[in-house]
Amino acid sequence: MSRRYQEQVEVRLGDPVEHRVRLEPGWRRGTRTMAEVPTLFLWQGRVHVVRGVLAQWTQRLPWWRDLGTGSTDADSLEQEVWRVEASAGRTHEMGVYDLVHGGRWLLERVSD
Repeated sequence: MSRRYQEQVEVRLGDPVEHRVRLEPGWRRGTRTMAEVPTLFLWQGRVHVVRGVLAQWTQRLPWWRDLGTGSTDADSLEQEVWRVEASAGRTHEMGVYDLVHGGRWLLERVSD
């Protein structure tokens, strides 16, 4: 089951090896490698620890949406999407979360 959200979250980035974040084969589209990945995020008063990065891609917003910045810069219409596997502590079940970064971080979708 999947639920859609558009809630602002706080995301911490870090080295996947140092934070023991599993990177799935083919997780990144393109040839550029990332030194930092989401390692945890704060949502609804709980710290969610990222256990794995399942995928990462860039999506383009429709031209009529400028994210409220008033900018005409084409880069302001692109967002990075990170699909991660995370849990809120050791006792909670894992879920799949889509974190979107386009100037600020949003939680877009949760699958469990």
